Amino acid sequence: MARVAAAFTFVNHLVSCPPANEGECRDGVDVLLALAGEQEGPAVILTALLQALGERAAVDYAPGMAFVRVEIRSEDLGRLPPWSNLMVASGRYYIPLDARRPRGPLAHLPRLVREAMVRPGTSGRS
Repeated sequence: MARVAAAFTFVNHLVSCPPANEGECRDGVDVLLALAGEQEGPAVILTALLQALGERAAVDYAPGMAFVRVEIRSEDLGRLPPWSNLMVASGRYYIPLDARRPRGPLAHLPRLVREAMVRPGTSGRS
């Protein structure tokens, strides 16, 4: 969980920086965000970092947003913050990470997004 929290915090700091001026790229992060888009860029960056660290992570989608879904081991369940939105599928445990907002809470999605994911016809999986 420490690697997940560190990568999540790092990406949150990246997205909290003011955007570059129109047509200007300060570094590779600006280029990546321009390629992936403002909505999906933070999820793409966080997923890549987590996968490089050996975590099982993927970009997932809910109506109106992209987020990162990270598989966690059952031994780590006790380490999750109390507000976590734990997801269970096929006997595996996942937490969602929304890196688009600076200082966003770890493993939490907005209520409307959570509700939309459990409505019939919306799986939340890509």
